[in-house]
Amino acid sequence: MSYSTAITELRQLLGDTEFHKKATNKRILGAVDGVNTLFFTYDKRIMTNTFQAFVNGVEVQANVDDEIKGQITLANAPDINSKVNASYYWRFWLDEELQNFLNKGAESTGQFTSLIPDNAYLSIQPGLKQAALFFASNMAIKSLIQFMINRRHSEEFLLEQDNNSDSNFSSMITALNAQAKSFWDEAVFHRDDFYKRLGKRNAPAFGVKTVKLRKYGAFR
Repeated sequence: MSYSTAITELRQLLGDTEFHKKATNKRILGAVDGVNTLFFTYDKRIMTNTFQAFVNGVEVQANVDDEIKGQITLANAPDINSKVNASYYWRFWLDEELQNFLNKGAESTGQFTSLIPDNAYLSIQPGLKQAALFFASNMAIKSLIQFMINRRHSEEFLLEQDNNSDSNFSSMITALNAQAKSFWDEAVFHRDDFYKRLGKRNAPAFGVKTVKLRKYGAFR
């Protein structure tokens, strides 16, 4: 299995495929003062080929400078008090990040043969790839939780709010934690099931020596 296929499967599991998340006529952030042309989307990692910018409801020419940051330059500065919006699709994770999670997930299965840890996922036994996929999903969700918590205190979050009250934000974090735990439980099940089918409780440990404990008491 190539990383391309694995990343596609991981995105499907996480619901982060190319057209899962869409922003429609969403306000983009930047000074509307008749001079400024630099704006930022609230969502990050936007799909460049889906981006459309609008000023007062009319589509205008714009260039996506940085898809990860959501940095946009408009061809002309909007007039004061204009409404500047954009429509686009976006995603939570880059391919490079998901590949890293896949490799870490492979390490969590306890068995891979690669001399290069960065290619660990490609080197584990086929029967462990499903476990690695769920471990990777757990790590991806945990990274998303940390991103959300950090962003909660950022200036652009305070500007936009994204309709999140404190209770709604807390509920979202709780739901993500529950999802992360579900992925973890699935990963552990598939990993342990693999080893049980081989007649082992789990992955063999290295450098472990069994010993007999001395019994204390009267000799009989």
